[in-house]
Amino acid sequence: MGEDDPDKPTMEYMIDAHVATDIGCVRETNQDAVALVQPASGAETKRRGLLAIVADGMGGHKGGAVASALAVETVCQRYFAETDDEPARALELAMREANRVIHAAAQGNPALDGMGTTATALVLVNGEAIYAHVGDSRLYRCVQGRCAQLTEDDSLVEQMVRNGIITACETHRHPFRSVLLRSLGTSEDLDIRAQRGVRLHGGETFVLCSDGLHDGVGMKDIAAAVDLPSAEVACRRLIDLACERDGSDNISVGVVAVRAEAPSAAHST
Repeated sequence: MGEDDPDKPTMEYMIDAHVATDIGCVRETNQDAVALVQPASGAETKRRGLLAIVADGMGGHKGGAVASALAVETVCQRYFAETDDEPARALELAMREANRVIHAAAQGNPALDGMGTTATALVLVNGEAIYAHVGDSRLYRCVQGRCAQLTEDDSLVEQMVRNGIITACETHRHPFRSVLLRSLGTSEDLDIRAQRGVRLHGGETFVLCSDGLHDGVGMKDIAAAVDLPSAEVACRRLIDLACERDGSDNISVGVVAVRAEAPSAAHST
């Protein structure tokens, strides 16, 4: 990945990525699911890039875990199998297929009725970050000690904030803070649009997480954690922080760091 101008040095990037999930300190089961897919072949990497996904299931003792697992499995399989050459379109189709699969499973089994899941998926391909999102799992972008939230929560309290009914500070203790307006699997049709246009730069890090992390760990702490030596160490640190501060929910994190390598001069003839 790098600049397209053949007359300029090309900045190469190395991706350091890791995903992790933890049951937390209170729950008896983990209803989150995570995945990181990095193709082995160079051709597939060029065509589809790297995919990371975090899903947070809901719908009872069994349903939530089934929904998040179906979401992760379906998105990973469908994204790479999709024949559409455009990665953003392929990601949209993969998320919509996950919605269909989860909804169909719930309709076919009374024990799974009403199950659903959040899902936040990130693709890094051809020097660009593309993401798709449903629910209140989040995607952050951290650069030089600062962190910005790229996604908007599909939740009732966030809608109330946008409408000026409550302040952002009031969301953490609001009685409706867990009410989602959109999730995979709870309705037959769901419009999902991938966001694109975030160009990759060395030194930036993307963080995906479930609300088990962001409910207790703020953006300053996330930005500090991603400065640790590796994505794996950063994931562990963030999960430890979430457990120390609350730990009442399952905690899932994905850290995808773009490490800059030395520029290589263009070849001359």
